[in-house]
Amino acid sequence: MEKINKEYPILSNWKFVFKEMYDLDHKYPWYIAVRSVAGFLAPFIAAIIPSAAISMVEKKADFLTFFGVMLVFVLGNMIMGIVSTKYDFLIKKKNYKVQFQSVQKKVISKIMTVDYQILESAEGKRAADGAKYSYSEEWNGWSRIMDMFTPFAFNLLGIIVYTIILIPRCPWVLPVFAIMSIMNVMIEKKIAQRGYRKYRETIWETDSRVEYFFQRSTSATDGKDIRLYRMEKWFVDVMKTLVQRRMKVWKRVEMYYFLPHLSDTIWSLVRDIIAYTVLINQFLAGELNATTFTFYLGIITGFAGWLNGGNMGDGFVRANSEMIRCNWGINDYRSFMELKDSEHTVEKENTENTCAKNGTDKTENGITLEFKNVCFRYPGAKQDVIHNLNLKVKAGENIALVGVNGAGKTTLVKLLCGFYHPNEGQILIDGREISDYSETEYRKLVGAVFQDMMVMATSVAENIACEKQENIDEPKLRTAMQLADIEDKVLSLPKKEKTAVTNFLDKDGVLFSGGELQRILLARALYKDAPLLLLDEPTSALDPLAETTIYEQYHRLSEGKTTIFISHRLASTKFCDRIIYYENGQVKEDGTHDELMKKNGAYAKMFEIQSQYYNEKGGDFDE
Repeated sequence: MEKINKEYPILSNWKFVFKEMYDLDHKYPWYIAVRSVAGFLAPFIAAIIPSAAISMVEKKADFLTFFGVMLVFVLGNMIMGIVSTKYDFLIKKKNYKVQFQSVQKKVISKIMTVDYQILESAEGKRAADGAKYSYSEEWNGWSRIMDMFTPFAFNLLGIIVYTIILIPRCPWVLPVFAIMSIMNVMIEKKIAQRGYRKYRETIWETDSRVEYFFQRSTSATDGKDIRLYRMEKWFVDVMKTLVQRRMKVWKRVEMYYFLPHLSDTIWSLVRDIIAYTVLINQFLAGELNATTFTFYLGIITGFAGWLNGGNMGDGFVRANSEMIRCNWGINDYRSFMELKDSEHTVEKENTENTCAKNGTDKTENGITLEFKNVCFRYPGAKQDVIHNLNLKVKAGENIALVGVNGAGKTTLVKLLCGFYHPNEGQILIDGREISDYSETEYRKLVGAVFQDMMVMATSVAENIACEKQENIDEPKLRTAMQLADIEDKVLSLPKKEKTAVTNFLDKDGVLFSGGELQRILLARALYKDAPLLLLDEPTSALDPLAETTIYEQYHRLSEGKTTIFISHRLASTKFCDRIIYYENGQVKEDGTHDELMKKNGAYAKMFEIQSQYYNEKGGDFDE
């Protein structure tokens, strides 16, 4: 598996973020430029007011002149403050748009298209969480780094202008201040990166556990066990321990940021003592008059503000520190976004008519499947889950795939869905390797119902069609519900097919039974009308009779389709054209139910054991 967690140069990340901002709104540089100039001029005007006042007093200016000049300065300061406030709002609004309208959308889209095998892995899940945190956390990633662009810019502008002003009076100021600032930034960068890198894994692990336990504690489904077994205190204690661990880790991380701040404070103290000493000596020596002395005093004080912050907000050092901190969030985002997508996600060239060219447009009799010497091994595993598998399925055949737990049946289904990719061998659809199909065309070929039922807290219609209400084909929807034998139930509800499934988002939603949910999923598969239907134990939570009924209904409605049924209850799949007994990733037995029973092999023994179990319980396994 490809490396997931990557590190990018800080300047590269800043450029990446700014480009995203610019691509969303080309006026971004203008907003930041105006805000930077206004942010610089407001304190600059405030800094020169005292020296201007002293100058007019020394020149014995009349009251109207004095008042007029002061009024101009005050109004100028006020206007710059208003401009700063206005553009702060505009920039924040645009930042929010980038954060949740662009970045969030891209992350969600990536989660749904990234290679499934990566997403399913622990590293992939953690990478997805890191990408989500990069835009959802206010202190990290996109939110904070975008907020820091403006103070970084106007503080840098202030430092440059004030340095130019100070050079004629204190020519040594530029090299001394530059050396001090560069050393401090280098120290800060090194210490901060080391701190976050050291505790990164602990932070992620703790945050994931907190989120997991929070979701489970608020789940209505889990609420039954929590109340029955009095797990409330245990949940609270676990959450308390995790939060305490998180706080302890963050205190350690903050210590890494405290050290460069302490270093900056010491450098600033030394710098200010030198500057004030030189300035006072020049004043006492008569080289500066009161006006000039006051002016440079304000400039030096302002210079300290540009570097370290204060009444003007975050200074350059603080803004730089925050942008270094946020660098890790951008690393997480970029690392995740650069993961490879599913092999089908990227459209192949000239594939608009792929199906027509290869015969898959003629799907009234299903499609053919073939596994040729297929091997699959999970990353890090020592042996194959599927080894040298060879299997052919004719168009329109109904195949049952049975075997003990862990035989690799679900893995085979995921290979057919294109979620996994063989390490060796080929999987062919109508004679063409599945990786040659585009995402759009291949997904049209496959319909599946899985063991873990996926229903959304939206309307019945949207759950069946998997589309927004306005895009649903109503006649097709009614036909699917009718064939799935769920139409009467749905139409008996006040909102009919617009009734929400579950009451999670809609107080008027309905909690359907397990069998009813299965029929909704059956209707979903029928609505899609794919030529290949995969049923991976979708009825395992139902009783044997209910499972048999639904499987027979699937069988009746899947006529003309190539269908693969997976079930632990062998009696439910007797109707299939062929039964494949699957063991250790290989086909051990292949034939009809009667043929396999006559062989008296592994399938027959498993069938007899299950039959004996159900007969002892008073059931009728063979019917």
